[in-house]
Amino acid sequence: MDNGDKSWMNLLRWTDEYIRGVNDFLDKAFERAAQGNEILCPCKKCMNRYWHYRNVVEDHLVFHGFVDGYAKWVFNGEGFSSRNTPHPSNGDECSTICGDIDGLLHDTFRNIEGQVGDEKGVGERLSEDAKKFFKLLEEGKQELYPGCKNFSKLSFTIRLYLLKSFHGLSNVAFSDLLELIKEAFPFAQKMSKTNTENRNRLKCPHTAGRTPFSLIREEKKKEISDTLDTLSS
Repeated sequence: MDNGDKSWMNLLRWTDEYIRGVNDFLDKAFERAAQGNEILCPCKKCMNRYWHYRNVVEDHLVFHGFVDGYAKWVFNGEGFSSRNTPHPSNGDECSTICGDIDGLLHDTFRNIEGQVGDEKGVGERLSEDAKKFFKLLEEGKQELYPGCKNFSKLSFTIRLYLLKSFHGLSNVAFSDLLELIKEAFPFAQKMSKTNTENRNRLKCPHTAGRTPFSLIREEKKKEISDTLDTLSS
C-alpha cells in the first residue's frame, strides 16, 4: 500500500483495473486500519468522516470516487505496519478534518437542505435526517465550554473519534476514556457515554437505498455504448 502504483485511481471508475485497485486498497485498509468490521470511507461524500462496512465503502468508491487529493492513505493504514498502530506523523490530518464543520455538514446533508422553509411549524415536517442536520449544525457552533476557541462540541467529539482510530483504541478503552473525561471535566457531562453512541451520531445518512456498484458499473457501460452508437449512426 505504501509505495504501490496508484495511477488506477485516475481511471474511469467502472473499468476492471479501477475495480481491482479498489479491492486491493480495501484488502490492505481492512488489514491495517479497521475498527471491528468497518473502516473510514475515503469517498468524495464521506471524506474519511464515516465508518462503513466493506461492501458500502466499495460501492461509494465506485459510485463517487476517492476524495480529491487523497494521495497518501493516512486514514486507511498507509505508513503503518500494524493495524493496531495507525496514527499520522502530526496533528495536521486531524485538524484538517475538523476545520470546516459547517462545510462538512452541508456536504453530508445536501439532499435534505431543500426541506427548510420560513413558515412556522416547519420543524414538524422535517425528516429525521433534517433534524439530525440541524442538531449537529447547532453543536458545531457551540463552544466546548465557555471561552473555548479551539473546539466546538461537535469538533471535539470528531477529534476524539479520529484519535481512537489513529491509535487503535478498543471500544472498551474508548468508552472508559469518555467516562474519565466526563468525571474530570464539567463541560463533558452531556457527551455520549459510549463509543457506539458517538459513532451513531456521526453515521452517514446517504447509505440507505444505496445502488450496488455492479449495477452502477453496468449503467455506465450502457451509457458509453449508447453514446458510441449515436456517434456512429
